[in-house]
Amino acid sequence: MTQQHPDASGGSGNRVPPRRRSDEVYWTLRQEIVDGVLRPNAPLVEDEIAARLGVSRTPVRESMQRLMADGLIRSQRRRWVVHEYSRQEVAHLYEVRAGLEAQAARLAALRAGPEERESIAGWRDRMTSPTVDSLCDRASSNDAFHDAITAASGNPLLLEMIHANRLFHFNKRIAALYSAEEIAVSSRQHGDLITAVCEGDANRAGDTAREHTEYSLGIILQKLF
Repeated sequence: MTQQHPDASGGSGNRVPPRRRSDEVYWTLRQEIVDGVLRPNAPLVEDEIAARLGVSRTPVRESMQRLMADGLIRSQRRRWVVHEYSRQEVAHLYEVRAGLEAQAARLAALRAGPEERESIAGWRDRMTSPTVDSLCDRASSNDAFHDAITAASGNPLLLEMIHANRLFHFNKRIAALYSAEEIAVSSRQHGDLITAVCEGDANRAGDTAREHTEYSLGIILQKLF
């Protein structure tokens, strides 16, 4: 889990164009895996990927090595497949993420400037809607929302570590598992987090971020394993 996206500002829509073709292939495949487009145990055939992405096999081969180092794919019977996370691996990832997100929220509450607080407050409607229809949109926006808070912490290394840990996270596949009640709880937690950060309440912000991450883990472990 050593690879970070070259864009440290957060948000999948604000990426810096990769400098090398292998970087482009790597980030495309990485995002497809993390978002659940490429499902666990799906085979990854280098020739097929090269044809689909319009590249030679060399950048695909280089990307596979990087994805294996990240723990996202593995070699199985002389072919690449998407890694299927065990219950324990997912729990470990979220335990680390809970600590990172809590510290990021705490620092954001202490350090965010007026413009950053205004930006974070601007996420309220999108991230607190309790309707089922809103959840797919929230899944697409989730990373950018949490990155906005982490960026306000003033600690770029913290943001990089959270990006590196984001190997199994809230995507459309997981969003579809949420009940109406669970959506309401998640919405409340987002609202509380926004309020705490914008009001400069560091302890409440940290506690809420940790609660939210642990709540998400509980849903995943209950419904996927």
